[in-house]
Amino acid sequence: MVTDSNTEQKILDAAEEVFHQKGYDGARMQEIAEEAGINKGLLHYYFKTKDKLFEAIFSMALNRMVSKISAILDLDISLDQKIDLIVEQYMALFTRNPNLPRFVLNELNKNPDEFIARHFNGDIKRAFAGFAVSVQREIEKGTIQPIDPRHLLMNMISLIIFPFIGRPMIQVVFGIDNTEFKKLISERREHIKRFLNAALRP
Repeated sequence: MVTDSNTEQKILDAAEEVFHQKGYDGARMQEIAEEAGINKGLLHYYFKTKDKLFEAIFSMALNRMVSKISAILDLDISLDQKIDLIVEQYMALFTRNPNLPRFVLNELNKNPDEFIARHFNGDIKRAFAGFAVSVQREIEKGTIQPIDPRHLLMNMISLIIFPFIGRPMIQVVFGIDNTEFKKLISERREHIKRFLNAALRP
């Protein structure tokens, strides 16, 4: 049998939907096949095991999260521009894929050593080292308050990711429906930028 790129993409799209919602343990190959509109035999022809299909989906998901920030940190632009880009691009990414951060973090925490060894290369560490240098440069110029670059990056990522991970709790606490939650998220981009800008200024 000859493989077809359209069928393979349908499978990946369906698997992404199911794995992101239910994780590895909750996902079933039959459910993925039904979501893709194919029979289970055809699914196993393209991806012989659930592990192989999960590996493909997890690699795609992690790459979306890690490669984007690595590329931004590597850019030869100001610290303020890097912060704005990280907020804009990650809020856009998670708005389109709201289950992505929960899926990646849940699965990563199940076997962190294996996933990190397999999926993380030196690029992100090198990019962060450059980011740390740019933070230190701004501190020395007196344009921002002294801050550990690690805390700054964690603060940014936490402010962005938490609403997507904590969505069910947030909606209950605030008494808002899905429409109101989306409106809150759309407003959050500028709020995060203003918050970080105010926190950093001397």
